Amino acid sequence: MSTTNEQRLENEVAFHAGIAERERANLAPTPPELVERYRTCARWRTRYPECVIHYLTLHKPEHICDFGCGSGEMACRLGRLGYRVTGLDVSPDLIEVARERAVLEGVADKVDFIVADGASAGITDGAFDAVLAMSVLHHMPLDDALDALERLLRPGGRAALLEPVAYSRTLQWLRDRSPVEKDVSPDERQLSAAEVRRIGERFVIEQQRHFYLAARLLRMVSDEWFFKLEMTVMWLDQMLLAIPGVKRFAGVVSILARSRK
Repeated sequence: MSTTNEQRLENEVAFHAGIAERERANLAPTPPELVERYRTCARWRTRYPECVIHYLTLHKPEHICDFGCGSGEMACRLGRLGYRVTGLDVSPDLIEVARERAVLEGVADKVDFIVADGASAGITDGAFDAVLAMSVLHHMPLDDALDALERLLRPGGRAALLEPVAYSRTLQWLRDRSPVEKDVSPDERQLSAAEVRRIGERFVIEQQRHFYLAARLLRMVSDEWFFKLEMTVMWLDQMLLAIPGVKRFAGVVSILARSRK
């Protein structure tokens, strides 16, 4: 039986109530060195969180929508970088934590949060210069998500997207049977190659970069070895992903897309 939109939203709200409890328990200001990392995005070619923020801020947007903002981590970091941000999320529990975070981070004057389903938020069409969507589209019917991005963006506005992908059925099969614990909500999936092509049909893809190949192995090592190996493995990934045909085994894609309207 297919999941209706109402059921999907109920599933997401229920799942994220537990996430919000954990987020509130660990609420703390962002370390200055992490804020600086996002200010410079010096390692955007090898680290996908920095890549999507590099894409987002490339054209210096005046007003950013954090679409599916969760507990507001990235919205508040962007606020600390001086950007005006409005965060949208379907979870009232996460939005409550996000508002607490904005006060803690000292950015409540720059960052607002609204409880809303991104696909039907009561916000003026074309209100934003840019939209950030980090691991959000794969929770929604893709065309509904793209309709929402198109509506929220001003003409020629840009969307910076970061999504998990599964282009290889074999790799998806192995992932599903991996012993590594996965913290996933009931209706999420990884985007297929056809869905990524669909983004390109609806928007102009200006830049695109894949990540997370050999880096999957880092999930299986201790924190000590993770920090020792991280940089080397991230560079190895980029060298491997430059080989024709290897991108089909990537696990993450970062996209900078421009509205066609």
